[in-house]
Amino acid sequence: MIAQLNLHHANEARTGYIVGMLRSFILILLAASAAPAFAQIEQPLPRFEGLEMQLGREEQRQLDELETARQRERQRALLPGSGVSAAEAALRDLELRREQDRLLLQLEQDRAREQRERDLVSNALPNTRVPATSSAVVSEPEAHLLPPAPPGKYYARVNGRFVIVDATSELVEQVLPVQITDPTADVPAGPRPLPTIDMGLPLRRVAPTSALAIANPASFALPAPPAGQYYARVDGKIVLVEAQTELPVKVVRPG
Repeated sequence: MIAQLNLHHANEARTGYIVGMLRSFILILLAASAAPAFAQIEQPLPRFEGLEMQLGREEQRQLDELETARQRERQRALLPGSGVSAAEAALRDLELRREQDRLLLQLEQDRAREQRERDLVSNALPNTRVPATSSAVVSEPEAHLLPPAPPGKYYARVNGRFVIVDATSELVEQVLPVQITDPTADVPAGPRPLPTIDMGLPLRRVAPTSALAIANPASFALPAPPAGQYYARVDGKIVLVEAQTELPVKVVRPG
C-alpha cells in the first residue's frame, strides 16, 4: 500500500508539472489578450492542443490506475484464503473510491477555472484595438456570408469571433453572434472532457446455478463457452465466468 501511495504521489507531481505548463500558457494568452486596456490584436492566439491532449491522457491514466488498484484489491479479497475480512475489503474500497472522487473534483475545479479565464478573454473583446491594417481585419465579408459593413465600420476576426470595429477609434464595438457558417479552426478550444472510470469486470461470484448464469447461450447469439467457463449476465454485461472460482474473467458484451 505504501508503494502504491508513493507511486500515486509521484504521478501527482508529474501531473502538477504539466498543469503548471498549461496554466503558464493560459496566463500568457490572457496577458496578451486583456492587458493593457485597448490591447492591439495582430495575430490569432495559438491553440496548444497537443499540450491539452497530453494533459488529458495523463488525467485519464491517473484515474485508470486508481480503478485498476481498486479492482485488484476487490478481486484479491474474493479469493479463498486471502485473509482479508469483508470489513477490511470494504474500507480499502472506500479509500480508493474517495481518492477517485477527490481527483475528479479537482479536475472539475480546474476546468471551471479555465472556463472563467476564457470568459475573461471573451469579455475583453470590446476593449480590443484592431487597426485597419491588422491581419485580423476581414477584407472580404461576402466570403464569410457577412453583409456589407455599416459606414465607418469594418469587420475583424478576433479570438474566434466576428466583430465590428469602429474605423475612427479602431475599437471593437460589437461582437456578432456565432452562426453555423462561421469558421471553426480559430475558435479557442473549450474545456477538456472529464476522464471516465471504466468499471471493467463485475467483481462478484456467480454460481452456475444462479439466475444470472446463461443456460442457453444461443438465445443471446453467443457461441459455446470455452471449457471450464460459462456465460452470465451481471450488471447489464454478458461475461465469461471461470467455473473454478465462479468469478467473471472477461466481458463478452458490454451493457
